[in-house]
Amino acid sequence: MVEPAKKHILYTNNLGRNFGGLTALANIDLRIKQGTIMGLIGPNGAGKTTLFNVLTGHYPPSTGQIYFKSEEISNQKPYVITSKGIARTFQNIRLFNQMSVLDNVLIGRHCRTASGLIGALLRWPAIKQEEEQARKYALDMLSFVNLEEKKNEWAANLAYGEQRRLEIARALASDPDLLLLDEPAAGMNPQESVDLMTLISRIREEMKKTVLLIEHDMKVVMGISEWIAVLDYGQMIAEGEPHEIRHNKEVIRAYLGDTA
Repeated sequence: MVEPAKKHILYTNNLGRNFGGLTALANIDLRIKQGTIMGLIGPNGAGKTTLFNVLTGHYPPSTGQIYFKSEEISNQKPYVITSKGIARTFQNIRLFNQMSVLDNVLIGRHCRTASGLIGALLRWPAIKQEEEQARKYALDMLSFVNLEEKKNEWAANLAYGEQRRLEIARALASDPDLLLLDEPAAGMNPQESVDLMTLISRIREEMKKTVLLIEHDMKVVMGISEWIAVLDYGQMIAEGEPHEIRHNKEVIRAYLGDTA
């Protein structure tokens, strides 16, 4: 077994996932360097979201190991992985539409609070202080994504691009060390995509987070990623800097076919 390198915040060893007789992922050795923005690309059905689901505990791996901050986290539950410092967004927006924007972010902060049901009912001073701190943190996250003025609106009433940013704010509320973004630019217009690139760069630079993103918008992924990994049919076919991936023959073939 290969031990995780100290410079890598997340590392997988021979990671695989099967669904019955179908191999969705095979022999994935993913290395995410701490403090970087890494892109994960590949054609539809390549296994990108499945990899996210395995990394975050929604699917257990069929083979291999996952290390996070030098600790093996294979087969752990999603809430445990979140508490250890990994947060994610989803390809299809998953907000609580009939709750306020602020309450959506407060839900993301829940894993960093200690109060249980009894404490919440009895309203002990320490619990009230914790709630106030959680609210302040949530408001800070809304300010970071430029949504603080809409904190009292229902999530359902936000524009599409704002909902995307709200989902990012909710993920950030758990104070993760590693943020996984699943197609954050999907459905965005060109200006929204540019704004998203700026936001992701600020997450890395100002909040000191490591970011792994799945993205089909090549302008986005090539514009902000320092390192890119490419999946095809559940296998890693290439890794490298954006300029290397852009001219990689295997990557071009995966996207455009053998005639390319």
